[in-house]
Amino acid sequence: MLIKEGKWRGYLTVFGGILVHLTLGTFYSYGNMAPYAASYIRKYSSPSDIRYQDLTFVPAAMAVGQGCFIHVGGLLEKRIGVRMTTLVGGLMMSSAVALSALTIQSSFYWLLLTYGLLFGMGVGIAYVPPMVCANRWFPESKGLVNGAIAAGFGGGAFIFNFVQTYYINPDNLKPDVAIEQNEKYYSQDSLLHRVPSSFLLQAGIFVVMQVVGVCLITNPPRPQQLRTLSVKSNLISDDDDDSDEEYHPANIPRVPEEQIYQDPKSSGNIYTPLEVIRHWPFWVLWLTFAVNAQTIVIVPSLYKAFGLTFIHSDRYLALVGSLSSICNAMGRIFWGQFADKASYKMAMCFLTTMAAVLLFTLGNTVEGGEIMFLFWVCAIFFAFSGNFALFPTVTARAFGMDHFGPNYGLLFTSITVSSVGAAFLAKTMQDTLGWNGLFQVVGGFSAIGLLLTIVLNIKRLDGRNI
Repeated sequence: MLIKEGKWRGYLTVFGGILVHLTLGTFYSYGNMAPYAASYIRKYSSPSDIRYQDLTFVPAAMAVGQGCFIHVGGLLEKRIGVRMTTLVGGLMMSSAVALSALTIQSSFYWLLLTYGLLFGMGVGIAYVPPMVCANRWFPESKGLVNGAIAAGFGGGAFIFNFVQTYYINPDNLKPDVAIEQNEKYYSQDSLLHRVPSSFLLQAGIFVVMQVVGVCLITNPPRPQQLRTLSVKSNLISDDDDDSDEEYHPANIPRVPEEQIYQDPKSSGNIYTPLEVIRHWPFWVLWLTFAVNAQTIVIVPSLYKAFGLTFIHSDRYLALVGSLSSICNAMGRIFWGQFADKASYKMAMCFLTTMAAVLLFTLGNTVEGGEIMFLFWVCAIFFAFSGNFALFPTVTARAFGMDHFGPNYGLLFTSITVSSVGAAFLAKTMQDTLGWNGLFQVVGGFSAIGLLLTIVLNIKRLDGRNI
């Protein structure tokens, strides 16, 4: 149930979180940028023989940075508040994009540091605090709220795929250099000269959106129930300050948030980070996130490179990327609602099954043509997007709201480990097995995620699956 006082502030908080996540979610526009970046590096930077598979290490580095620092974001939110934490992370991410205008002219490895690792660190810090804040406003609708904010993350590429393509390639030029591995690259100077400045354009837009979003995010007023619990515990006096004071974890008595923002769908447990890593269901969730991350890293990074092997319109591929980002955004809301109406376990079983079937058949889109490719890529984005609505929701409900930020940060470290493995997988398997073989291996990981979800056993207070 929504915290009643000033409920419009709750809606503005969710909108502010979506706005911030739209910029953080340009992670998914990297697949659209990769052909431009690879082509620029091959002609003007180093190494001159770089290939698309090598560039999968950039999103892997993003995921490493995000995975390592998402826990930091959860801890900072408790110390300096949601606004400052989100702003620090957002500005770090935007600065990394701006610096990439210089590093891409130097070498791929410097680009890996800025557009990869530093970008991911900023995303990690800013990712969780808006969700934590929104969950306080809407404690009984965690799936919907997390899905709505995560939809911003998924939808960022819808805007920025078009920004990138129409700025860098306004004439819809075709890649004109083919190498023997059935890969195509651009060599036109008029296109490539716009690549560095495109980073500055994007960074400027990001900063404006992040500042506006942070201004809209606020914690809810201190709930009356908190005051009642605190008075009964002799923690504050009954005539203490005004109950409209904004909630802030660092300046209120320690009453468990699970008692304040009650969720009937939760397990009723409260685990600290040290406790949660000794709890075996946490590691089942960690492994599930890790195997699902193979799809999250490989498909967004390589769908355009794969599409260029049989589709010759850059604008059509930008359209595919933008429509898939809408599916990425809407999927997060759908899967979050699914978990609210049914359970995490049922939603994840459907998600992993859908992803496995689509990945096993993605290679067939070469014969199916442009329309089949569009539908398959969009459906895969719709499927994997659910991970970012379901895992925050199950973390809050299984392990409690008190340490939600740090606990979800620990769970997200699975992405850190898995993304590096995915980059090596893409680099080695594509030459060995071809595109179809690579996609089938990734589909096998989704099937493993289904098996892990089946064995998971976490119960709600009413005895049903969480």
